[in-house]
Amino acid sequence: MRFKFLGTEIYISFLFAAVITAMIAFDRTGYILPLLFAVIMHEFGHLCAMWIFECAPKRIRLVPAAVEITSKISFSRRNEIIIAACGPAVNLILFFTLWFNYLAFNKEMSLICGMINLLIGIFNLLPVTGLDGGTILYNILCRKTEEGRARLIMRIINLSVAVALLIIAVCLCFKGQFNLSFFIIGLYLIVMGIMKI
Repeated sequence: MRFKFLGTEIYISFLFAAVITAMIAFDRTGYILPLLFAVIMHEFGHLCAMWIFECAPKRIRLVPAAVEITSKISFSRRNEIIIAACGPAVNLILFFTLWFNYLAFNKEMSLICGMINLLIGIFNLLPVTGLDGGTILYNILCRKTEEGRARLIMRIINLSVAVALLIIAVCLCFKGQFNLSFFIIGLYLIVMGIMKI
């Protein structure tokens, strides 16, 4: 499916739509829709910042496991930092809104949705390549030092965080608490570090 929104061409692949549909259909926890909402709002935060800075993306492709954004122009370091920060900022604003809603009305779903937004916001602020925190840190480093040194620092941070997560995963295995998420995230960070830097 392909359509235009505010001058940006948006393409949703069949496989992406099929994966989302399957996730919703087979979800027994009730968390998939709040999770999808949090992710959509996160990306919408980035897009709003891009539209505000008049550097709206030319094309957005939604494919399994990725959102590919093709920009018309390159951003300044300052703008890239702000655009990267806007996604997690939206999640954190939603968290506080839903948290106050939970305190006022004691609705458990508000608390669940709030915690999902908090986790997505905090996870994306990790200072590693491929996440918003990594984009922010890399651009700050590039403003303070040369790009080659900034890349080296990012490689060291990526490897350190990935190794720490893999060690935690192995320790949990020895305690009989296998957690696939730590293995996946650790390997993801290693792959993103190799591919993006």
